[in-house]
Amino acid sequence: MKHIVSLSGGTASAVAANRVIEKFGKENVILWFADTSWEDEDLYRFLKDLEKFWNKKIVRFSDGRNPLQVGEDVKFILNSRIRACSRILKQEAFRKYLKKLEKPVTIHLGMDWSEEHRMAAPKNNYEKFEGVKVDFPLIWKPLLTQKYSVIVEKWGIEIPRLYKMGFPHNNCGGRCVAQGKREWKRLGHYFPERYNEVMNWEEKMRKELPTGKGKSILKDITLKDLKKVEVKNIPNFTAEDSYGCFCDY
Repeated sequence: MKHIVSLSGGTASAVAANRVIEKFGKENVILWFADTSWEDEDLYRFLKDLEKFWNKKIVRFSDGRNPLQVGEDVKFILNSRIRACSRILKQEAFRKYLKKLEKPVTIHLGMDWSEEHRMAAPKNNYEKFEGVKVDFPLIWKPLLTQKYSVIVEKWGIEIPRLYKMGFPHNNCGGRCVAQGKREWKRLGHYFPERYNEVMNWEEKMRKELPTGKGKSILKDITLKDLKKVEVKNIPNFTAEDSYGCFCDY
């Protein structure tokens, strides 16, 4: 049986992949990464370090478009409720790759006990294919007691720099359309050019699209207006600021 691990570029999926490699042997494992063409440059350094650590190549896929270009093509302002970028750049691409693999195959995803509410969706969507199972290495016993960043650092690998800046994810260079206000403010602080790029895109799309086609990335404020809000007036990080990409449907 083959085992395929979906790598996100973050520490959780890296630890999940390592558990799969240790259990089944790297010769039986495929490591797969979907590049949104919008990633932080340090993510690629992290992937290279992982390849060296495992002595194994990561299969990399790129549609060639970034999320903003996908939004323009589908004529919609991407947001936390409707993530066409994730569906097109990651999920659909992965399903096409999966169909080419010899079965049986087990898909391993980097979700842990805190994300049990998200596990049903990928199981329902992938296990409908004959010979395909979905598993979650981060909930295997023995349960891990250390933070994923600590585990990765013990391998001698530096964690992605976005984590050091306080981002809870390493997606899309800190520009994940599913993140909340605090993370957009964080992006504006560390990467003002990235914030402005998305803000200007949002304003352009608001003018071009008909009413009702998604008014803003955030549900109650535009990035242009958010830019004027002081950080102290932004709520602390909560479940409302949660994000999901590859596994949400």
